[in-house]
Amino acid sequence: MSIPLYVPNGDPVKFVINYEDGGNPTKKAALEALWKKFNYPDPSTGQTFNIWYRASSRNKEVQVDRLMPQSAPAGKYRIEIFIPGKHATTKRAVFTVAHNFRLEGGKPAYDDTVTIVNMYDLFDTWYNLGEFELNPAQERMSGRVRQYDMSLEDPATEICFGPVRWVPLNPPKVRFDSPVGAPEEREGPFLARPSQWVGQWFDSNPFLNLYFLGYHTGADLNLSLSSDADRGAPVYAVADGVVIFAGQGSGKWGKIAVIEHHEALVALPNGQSRYQPVYSRYSHLTDDIRIQKGQTVKRGDLVGFIGLAVGVTSGWHLHFDISHSDRLKTNPSHWPNLTRFNELRAEKKTDTKEYRNVCAVILKEVVTHYVDPLKFLKDNH
Repeated sequence: MSIPLYVPNGDPVKFVINYEDGGNPTKKAALEALWKKFNYPDPSTGQTFNIWYRASSRNKEVQVDRLMPQSAPAGKYRIEIFIPGKHATTKRAVFTVAHNFRLEGGKPAYDDTVTIVNMYDLFDTWYNLGEFELNPAQERMSGRVRQYDMSLEDPATEICFGPVRWVPLNPPKVRFDSPVGAPEEREGPFLARPSQWVGQWFDSNPFLNLYFLGYHTGADLNLSLSSDADRGAPVYAVADGVVIFAGQGSGKWGKIAVIEHHEALVALPNGQSRYQPVYSRYSHLTDDIRIQKGQTVKRGDLVGFIGLAVGVTSGWHLHFDISHSDRLKTNPSHWPNLTRFNELRAEKKTDTKEYRNVCAVILKEVVTHYVDPLKFLKDNH
């Protein structure tokens, strides 16, 4: 897998604590009793981690090792530590990373890169300890992250011991194509003109466009030849994956299909990028859906044909979006709640503070679960 590898606190194999107790069980118990723990959410991933912290010491009393999973393939990794927004006040947290294992004069040797981290100035972020060539299958300590409680600050500060992750920097490329267009158009590059995708296909309602249904979660794809030129046009799987839904959606969706893709490069709202699973949704299809739940599909497999939303007699188009959360897995028909949004529009109160606040809530929900599909496809094409 090319998604980040995590080691949470308390892992019985990969989270190792050594105490400077001189073999004295009473002293060891006293050092163990100084740990404090709390659960804390990571805004960038939505995961909640168990964080440990303790007061800094002028003499090294605790050493914590996080060991990289031995199943990780050899390659280049960026190592990151999570710094929460509380109980991390030290300006001199000491970390070392073990790498470059080798023989020198017939004896084993390795580099131990030291990094001093100012936790006080960091808040809810993953801090980069550096990029390293690692091979834990060959050398168990390759990629080991060691952290100390020692700091020469006076009075004592708080040092947090959060999760560690290894982010692969050379993951296998998974290709994504356009969901519409002739084979040579889907294989070729996307067009550079605004709202243009491939061939004569264009996006009539781009990502985050504010319209009568709130902020748009994806793209509405049409052929530019005529108003109904895309009626019944074929729709294709954008990449390899597994079908998690194919059938009637709720509300106005009509027939929809959702495919889970094992991994893709995702540019997150916070500016970071990472490889992770994503979900592609194909909406307003005709009844003739060609895939079914549980089926494994390949890039370019026929999904179905462009139809209409429920209750309309014109306006054929493919609504296509990409979700970087699991919202479409749990709710294939997901759309932000528009109850108050619709009420304010009906009352012609679109120039009010309440309307702006409601719009802000809808916008936050959209960017929490969806990415710009055109940018995403270009990044992964």
